[in-house]
Amino acid sequence: MKDFSAQLGLNKQQLAAVKAPLGPVLILAGAGSGKTRSLTMRIVYLIKKMRFKPEEILAVTFTNKAAGEMKERVARLLKKPGKISNFQFPISNMPTMGTFHSVGARILRSESRQVGLTPNFVIYDDGDQESLLKDILIKLKIDPTKLKPQMFAAIIDRAKNNLIEPDDPSAEALAEADDRFNDLAREVYGEYQLQLNKNNAADFGDLIMLPVKIFQAYPEVLKKYQDKWSYVLVDEYQDVNHAQYIFAKLLSVKHKNIFVVGDDAQAIYGFRGANMQNILDFEDDYHNAKVIRLEQNYRSTAPILAVAEKVIALSAAQHKKQLWTENTGGQLPTLYAASDEMAEAWFVAKKIIELQDENSPGAGAPPPLYQRGGKTALGQAGELSYEPEENSDEGILSRIMRNARAKILPKLKNRKGLNNIAVLYRTHAQSRALEEQLIEASIPYQIVGGLKFYERKEIKDVLSYMRLLINPFDLISLKRVINVPPRGIGPATFDILKNALLEERHPFGVGAARIGKRQTASDWVPLNANRKTMRAALPNNDKLQSFFQMLESIANTPEEASLLDVMRLVLRQTGYEAFLRDGTEEGETRFENVQELFNVAGAFSKFPWREGLGNFLEEIALMTSVDEHDPTSDKVTLMTLHQAKGLEFDTVFLIGLEEGLLPHARSLMEKKDISEEIRLAYVGITRAKQKLFLVYAQSRKQYGLRNMSVKSRILKAIPEELLDIYEPE
Repeated sequence: MKDFSAQLGLNKQQLAAVKAPLGPVLILAGAGSGKTRSLTMRIVYLIKKMRFKPEEILAVTFTNKAAGEMKERVARLLKKPGKISNFQFPISNMPTMGTFHSVGARILRSESRQVGLTPNFVIYDDGDQESLLKDILIKLKIDPTKLKPQMFAAIIDRAKNNLIEPDDPSAEALAEADDRFNDLAREVYGEYQLQLNKNNAADFGDLIMLPVKIFQAYPEVLKKYQDKWSYVLVDEYQDVNHAQYIFAKLLSVKHKNIFVVGDDAQAIYGFRGANMQNILDFEDDYHNAKVIRLEQNYRSTAPILAVAEKVIALSAAQHKKQLWTENTGGQLPTLYAASDEMAEAWFVAKKIIELQDENSPGAGAPPPLYQRGGKTALGQAGELSYEPEENSDEGILSRIMRNARAKILPKLKNRKGLNNIAVLYRTHAQSRALEEQLIEASIPYQIVGGLKFYERKEIKDVLSYMRLLINPFDLISLKRVINVPPRGIGPATFDILKNALLEERHPFGVGAARIGKRQTASDWVPLNANRKTMRAALPNNDKLQSFFQMLESIANTPEEASLLDVMRLVLRQTGYEAFLRDGTEEGETRFENVQELFNVAGAFSKFPWREGLGNFLEEIALMTSVDEHDPTSDKVTLMTLHQAKGLEFDTVFLIGLEEGLLPHARSLMEKKDISEEIRLAYVGITRAKQKLFLVYAQSRKQYGLRNMSVKSRILKAIPEELLDIYEPE
């Protein structure tokens, strides 16, 4: 009979993680060490061997992709006899698994009354948040072009990550600025929270902060969830911020069953509030914690790991790990010094063509598609033009040579397997030169993190209409669509209507329509509103009245209708479909985007339309740019290093390895920031399975000026014998 570890396909340390005792456990999982397998097998082991009920287990991670993989693996293993035990569980009986934000949203919907919301609150994205903040700044007589909404959004997000409320006396400052600005920031933050509440809305930060505040204020609510989840697992523990740390600690403090997996060497999100100290201090926080290291790497070749180890050694504060692999073959990573950013891009394109020719020369493929964000059915190219540099200080001979090189790039013939290639960089701006060269060589690609599908105007318009159907307090959505298509309802009319609605916090449309007789527009506002003012401002406004009647009619659609039925009603009755399809090619393209939204919504058609719509809107609100990456499409992936976390590719090009770029200029003043940049490079290197190319430019044009570059300290840490130095022919 096979031993237990062989039966499960685990190595010795992975098995130790799966069979760890109850109580606090820290799994230090190096890059490519099989942490997802260990985590999912631990969940199954808890259920099948330790007899936890599936519903007693909570597992949280950071991306929808990771959560989806976890759910699929656990479901498959629970259904399959012979793994750990022959006991099977019905697929409907599953642990709670999801991102921190999705779990927080679930709790908040159940406990929303405790914080003045209703269960059908909407989740505001960055655009909604900035729109609301802009209105607040104007109300406070602050010029939003000088003190931008985005700046206050960042301050508020940082405060929520640290569980700081507007009137929290324990917080000395919301921003690193003088007292006067901090007082202003507090005022904006306070008004922002008030308006969120009136709009029956929450932002991303609220999805963690508000459940924590509820737990702290209502011990009986906390006890309910502690009893519900007696075992808590946290993936990517190095990425938790203070609010998430407290969230997990409160839920696990009763049973002391917390199992965390992470790698401090991959802590790269300090800029958005993640605190690496949480994983470093785990043994201090949880006494008698069991610590297990996963150090066998199953992803990369030994030469790639050797380079990665030299780079991460530059970061001082870390749990020591020594990655190793049985895959001792493989070629040395390639180092290339390009003359400038165009030569850098030319090298990448040239190498991709060579690699593809080696793999399967002569294979046919469809015409290339160029895209941003991973959507292939949209029929719309990204912004792909590259303007020639004006007043360049580049010499004439250099330009001739550069253009000559670009012209002799052969066209790519074999497109199969391009999804196994990624080009990683520190900043989005670095993609420009790459795009020009890839287009020249007919190499299809997708950019992750460009214009997201759900940020397109037509998509946000339709979603705003849909949000109004289940949350009639959402003034941000109302403002967006009340005059789209044009209905003759201008900003002044909307402001009067908004102020009246905010005064009473009375739902417009569905709710307000039922107040009294609907003979004039003034009958669509609360009874206590200033009727005289309303009548003067909105005399016999039939269009306004028709708008709310239309919303009420759609909202009264029978529950048994499907979400797709209601979406079709919205497009038809609002006139939005006709508005889009104006006879132009651009209009048809935008309508195709809306049709793609229907394809996404189809997954929720099995629910009654209100329930399906709520689930649909929440899933969209919680999506990240990484979720839009399509790993199956035969296109090269272009993405920043931050977005590459958790992914892997056969071939990786890591470009822009220069001081001021990686490490970034903003990090050079603080030792901890430089350490995070080093970890960022380590993450990029360890995405590569078979081939790694490290590239830097000897000069680079930035902010309109061409400057000589300095080779990154990251490259200087790698001995030359570990690299294959590429010399151009």
